[in-house]
Amino acid sequence: MSAGAISRPLALALAEELVFASNELNELAYDLGSNGETLRRHMASIQRIDYVTQIQLAVATLLRVEGASDADLGAVTLQDMVDRLRSTLATLEQQAAAA
Repeated sequence: MSAGAISRPLALALAEELVFASNELNELAYDLGSNGETLRRHMASIQRIDYVTQIQLAVATLLRVEGASDADLGAVTLQDMVDRLRSTLATLEQQAAAA
């Protein structure tokens, strides 16, 4: 394992934690949305909670892929997340090349 890599068991455990956190946020959003007044006043925030859970689940999916690379980003359905990840990867690769 390279110095920057995480172990496979840790990656899988982190994926499970992200799924757990996503489920907790989902339940919270459901509870908040069950109250009509809260739903009307905070619809955008509740939708952002859902968006965060989607990001968490996508990261969990990528963590479960053994030897995941930027080629695996095609499985992510959130295009803005894919764009951010590709941008970050490009920046990190440039930094590594300059070092």
